[in-house]
Amino acid sequence: MRKFLNTRLATAMAGSLLLMTGAHAQTATPASEPGVEIYLPTAFAEFLPQNANDLVRRLPGFQVDEGDDVRGLSGAQGNVLINGRRPPTRSGSIGTRLSTLRVEDVERLELIEAGARDIDMQGYPLLLNIVLRDQTDRRINGRMEIEPREDGGDEVQLAFGGSMTGGGIDLEGNFELYDEALIAYEDVRSSTADAPTARLSTDRNTTMSRRDAQGSATLPLSGGRSLVLSGAYDSYANSQRPTAEEVASGAALQETNEFENADTSFGLEYTAPFRGNMDLHAMLTRTDGEQESSASLTEMGTVNRSTSGEETSETATRATLRWRMGETWAIEAGGTWALNTLDGSSAASIDGVVQDIDGSTASVEETRAAALAVASWTPRADLTANFGGRVEQFSLNSSNAPGELTLTDVIPRADMTWTLDNGWVLRVSGEREVGQLDLDLFLAETNLDNALNTAGAATLEPERAWVYRVELERRFGERNLLRVLGQRREVDNPISRVLTLDGDVTPANIGPETIDTLEGVFEMDFGQFGIPGLFVDGIAVLRDSERIDPLQGFVRQTSGLAEYTVEIGVRQEFAGGKFILGMELEQDAPSTHYWLTQIRHEDRGLEARINGEWRHSDTWRTGFWTRLPESIREERQIFDGVRTPGDDPVLENIIERENGAFVSLWTEFEMREEVFLRLNVRTGRDREATTLVNAIDGSPLDSASVDVDNVPSFNLRLRWNR
Repeated sequence: MRKFLNTRLATAMAGSLLLMTGAHAQTATPASEPGVEIYLPTAFAEFLPQNANDLVRRLPGFQVDEGDDVRGLSGAQGNVLINGRRPPTRSGSIGTRLSTLRVEDVERLELIEAGARDIDMQGYPLLLNIVLRDQTDRRINGRMEIEPREDGGDEVQLAFGGSMTGGGIDLEGNFELYDEALIAYEDVRSSTADAPTARLSTDRNTTMSRRDAQGSATLPLSGGRSLVLSGAYDSYANSQRPTAEEVASGAALQETNEFENADTSFGLEYTAPFRGNMDLHAMLTRTDGEQESSASLTEMGTVNRSTSGEETSETATRATLRWRMGETWAIEAGGTWALNTLDGSSAASIDGVVQDIDGSTASVEETRAAALAVASWTPRADLTANFGGRVEQFSLNSSNAPGELTLTDVIPRADMTWTLDNGWVLRVSGEREVGQLDLDLFLAETNLDNALNTAGAATLEPERAWVYRVELERRFGERNLLRVLGQRREVDNPISRVLTLDGDVTPANIGPETIDTLEGVFEMDFGQFGIPGLFVDGIAVLRDSERIDPLQGFVRQTSGLAEYTVEIGVRQEFAGGKFILGMELEQDAPSTHYWLTQIRHEDRGLEARINGEWRHSDTWRTGFWTRLPESIREERQIFDGVRTPGDDPVLENIIERENGAFVSLWTEFEMREEVFLRLNVRTGRDREATTLVNAIDGSPLDSASVDVDNVPSFNLRLRWNR
């Protein structure tokens, strides 16, 4: 099957290239300017889009990037513009924002190449600009959804949003609520050297709750200036506890987990023209978070417990001045500053013994300041180049280590976009990247499953890497794309968990790592080649990597990296679009995960999905979606404690899961204009799982299996966008 998929994908891509080179190149709509591709909503009418997000998801070769949320100091705010401006910094995700825009309000979509317009690309090779028609003064949207399940579980979702424009101040906001209660059924789990048995987890009552609220206000000021205020509140809670029946039965292994997290943030952005050919942009953001978690594991009379709590804050500011020096040159310069803090504590007891772990109390403060400058050169319409970078100073104060760590980095970047005469676009870039630290690494933690303590990091440096990228792309017609991409990422000092001379496990910077990626993508509408209603897309990715295993010293690939991925999607319309049938196939190469106490080889097999749709009328449609049965096999080599040089595994644990078919049947009515009612019946998915525990010579030690039946559910959804 793998050879079949690779052969079919290579054949399809070669055939697409021949068709494209033999056909007259087309454009989606005659572009009004070089380097800008225009897509009209009518190009995606067959998909019955209802909001801007539905349109964007169908754009060939484009994926939304939310940006780095300023903390990394590069200032990237995502690759989507709305009427030429990026959404407010703290007004929620771009996907949520796009879902609130009716398709009727979208005039066109513009894919903008670097250099095509005087826009701060922020390092992206492509930007999407969604141009809206004049909207009404008031708009509301929402969704109400409930899904009861056969076993007594349920799911409830509510979402409300709206905006007011045209009154001098533009207001926008939305609120989402999500609650779910379900039973997480019995499953197999990994063996350990201390528990060399076929381990099974019990049935668990699981609840999840999320509350998200975002809002923004845009204040137009005199002289073309504007001020945007935005804010957000996000909370999430999760709980898992054994069912009363499992507790009463005295099951061998029982566990509980509690987790709560809440973040409050706000943002302020100021934009103003300056001396005619300059623009000033400044922003300030602040986020405060709290997180609490607790867990317990009871196995064969032994009780292990852990707790953790932390408070975090992130403050960042950025100001840039963009100077247009004519049609050929533009220069952007500015400065950034960020302060990130964590104060936390953790505790654990293993079989009643309180653990003494370095970093169980941590206070960390990370400060960054940078000066940046970028020059954009556009000597002609088909060529643009950007070069520049920033000089950044990083300082770290940690309660786990004496003194202050101070570093200075020079971080250059250069890229070029060249539109060739035959319609191909060549993009080349090279840059230095300095990552941001996960401050949670400074707080100690305990894995109750294997009773392993990880000390908090004493000190860490941000990961530094050189990234080189070459991309060749051709768009033609409304739905067609060919793209070949090659990338090399050379990481100087990746962060991993290591074993210290004192016998502690702790995060630390280790030796270099290299990751190479070669990717081919195609999307083809075969209607222009005499096969109406047929659309095929595919992607093939080859990966290679190399690093030194920080625990045992051998050369290996990156943990969890699949050497290849192949995906193919086929969609065929019948009877002028009244009936639709589609299929998706996905195959990942087996991957190897290198953990502290085990090495896990995973093979997920082939994933196949089939969907269909029957459009009874303009206001009523019915369809189905199914995921075919799939198998997952894991071969785990279990070590006696943390892996060290010269160690051999002491156990082999083979886990196999067979997931049955999942089927969803749905029908949707448009009750009135822009008000939709959707009914959905779902089978759930049955699952069989087995675990085999063998000695290292292959002789069997223990085995167990579980079998979980389908849990059907009924889903009712009402949504509107007016």
